[in-house]
Amino acid sequence: MDHASYQTAARGLRETGASVQERELVELLSRHGREEGALLERYQRFAQEAASPATRYLVNLIVEDEQRHHRLLGEIANAIAWGMLTSAAPAVPTVTVDEHDATLLAETKALLSAEKQDRDELRRMQRRFRGYAQTTLWPLLLDLMLADTEKHAQILSFVAKHNAG
Repeated sequence: MDHASYQTAARGLRETGASVQERELVELLSRHGREEGALLERYQRFAQEAASPATRYLVNLIVEDEQRHHRLLGEIANAIAWGMLTSAAPAVPTVTVDEHDATLLAETKALLSAEKQDRDELRRMQRRFRGYAQTTLWPLLLDLMLADTEKHAQILSFVAKHNAG
């Protein structure tokens, strides 16, 4: 996580009188954020210096994920540090038991169904693209897209579960 984000979390720990456990969790996130920050810098350098366009392309996909991970660590730390108070920095919102919203639930289920159809289609495409594995990035990219689709389905299942009211 970036230094400013951790400073905001540290201030939140002080201002909210956080518990020992909350302090330990924020320190754990901060330590991991520092390690991930160093790893992110290595990936960025690798992506810039790699001679192969394919390697640069793939490593930049990792860089995008690592940047998001880095941001999420800071947001989790701020959510823990500030608790229910408003943080000056972006923080992961708390899960509330929402009133049943039929429209939101219907859209969530429709999107989940679409993701499942996408998963099935990607699996069919994977079989068709196997022969290109030695000469292109296409099968690998389909594998990564399938992993993202599974992640999207997991997120939508969570939303549906917490909105079933």
